[in-house]
Amino acid sequence: MNLDDLTKQVWDKAQDCNCDVEDCRSNHKLCGICSKTIVYTAHESNQPTSAYAWNRDHITPLSKGGKTELENLQATHVQCNHKKGNKEETLQIIATIEDEDKW
Repeated sequence: MNLDDLTKQVWDKAQDCNCDVEDCRSNHKLCGICSKTIVYTAHESNQPTSAYAWNRDHITPLSKGGKTELENLQATHVQCNHKKGNKEETLQIIATIEDEDKW
C-alpha cells in the first residue's frame, strides 16, 4: 500500500485504539468523528468496502476556508467522512451515525 507522507502523518496523529488485538498498536486507531476503530491496512485505496476503511478528512472543509495541512486533517471512516460532507458540526454527525446503528 502506497500512502503519501501527509496521509501517513494524519494516521500517526490519530488517537490510539488500545484494544486487545495483537497488532493493535501498529494497525488500529480511532476515527476522528465516531471514535470507533479504523485499520491502517483498510485505507480506502486498499480496501474501499471494508467497515474499517478510512481516509483523510478536512476538519474545517476546503469549501469553508480549511487548508490541506496536518493541523486541519484527521483520520476518519470513509462513511463518517461522507456523512460529514462540508459540515464542521462533528457532534451532530456522530449522533446521526449512532441513530442509524450501522456500526
